Amino acid sequence: MRIAFTSCSNTQLVPHQQVWADILSHQPQHVVLLGDNIYNDVPDTGISQLQEMTTLDFAVHMWNRYRQQLAEPHFQALVQADGVQLHAIWDDHDFAWNNAQGGHLLAQPDQREKVYTSTSCMQAFRQALTSKNPHNFPQVYNDAALWANSPPNAFHPLGAHSLMLEADNRCWLHLTDGRTWRKQPDLLGAAQRQYLGGVFGQAPDALHIIASGSTFGGSEGWTQFANDLHWLDSQLGSRNGLMLSGDIHKNQCETHGLTFGRLLEATASGAALDKNLNPVFPGKPLCNFGLLEVESDHIHLDFYAFNTVQPDLSRRYARTVGGGLIGV
Repeated sequence: MRIAFTSCSNTQLVPHQQVWADILSHQPQHVVLLGDNIYNDVPDTGISQLQEMTTLDFAVHMWNRYRQQLAEPHFQALVQADGVQLHAIWDDHDFAWNNAQGGHLLAQPDQREKVYTSTSCMQAFRQALTSKNPHNFPQVYNDAALWANSPPNAFHPLGAHSLMLEADNRCWLHLTDGRTWRKQPDLLGAAQRQYLGGVFGQAPDALHIIASGSTFGGSEGWTQFANDLHWLDSQLGSRNGLMLSGDIHKNQCETHGLTFGRLLEATASGAALDKNLNPVFPGKPLCNFGLLEVESDHIHLDFYAFNTVQPDLSRRYARTVGGGLIGV
């Protein structure tokens, strides 16, 4: 089984997105989009401008960003390709704006409805990916799907979702929501931790792949959120886990030591982006993604920039009978 993963694309800065054709050329069975699937606040709309928008203007703005991404020909071809399943989570730029934290926004009467709107947009985006039809995304801004979480309707957060990718519970993919409830000391929040913990408990020895918009370390990473860091440590115990992450506009592969177990983190970021997110001083163009090969007895990781493998980042690890990783 081959899993491609990447994050961070922007049609305003990179209207021609070759990366999706590059990914498709490797014939993955799954593609995991690790957040910042659109850039709501880049390059021509500032954070303060978004904060001052009415809910309606905010919804129309975000709806247009998703439509532009779904209309990009290479992305459309990937979505529609036979035998490929796309899975998406979000990060700050497609949740609201840079460094946005739902735990704070939901407490602000003048901003909370923007969280409801962005949630509906992301759910509609996911539905278009799952149906393999980009045109299933709402074609008008007042489509009921874009207001499904707004009053008087109940709010249904994105939350976590787990998929068994390999028979006999040997491999699971966990799509997390690291934005809706983010507020120190919580990254995922209690409800997601409880849900994910239940799945981990069903198959403690499996290969558990955690899809995260944020990296494990760094100023915005898991290590800054005590409740979730402690939870992840307790879930892994003496076993090894795998995290796919995005956000940082580069590829990297790191191993993190926990109390007893270890976490392998594979980061692929900068799918279709200029590094500086700036139309005046764009910086280095990026075309990054990763490939995870999951075989019965091992996994293999490769990372690509402009469809050229980065050999210094390649990794291979054996698997246990239950599916977990050996020697991380």
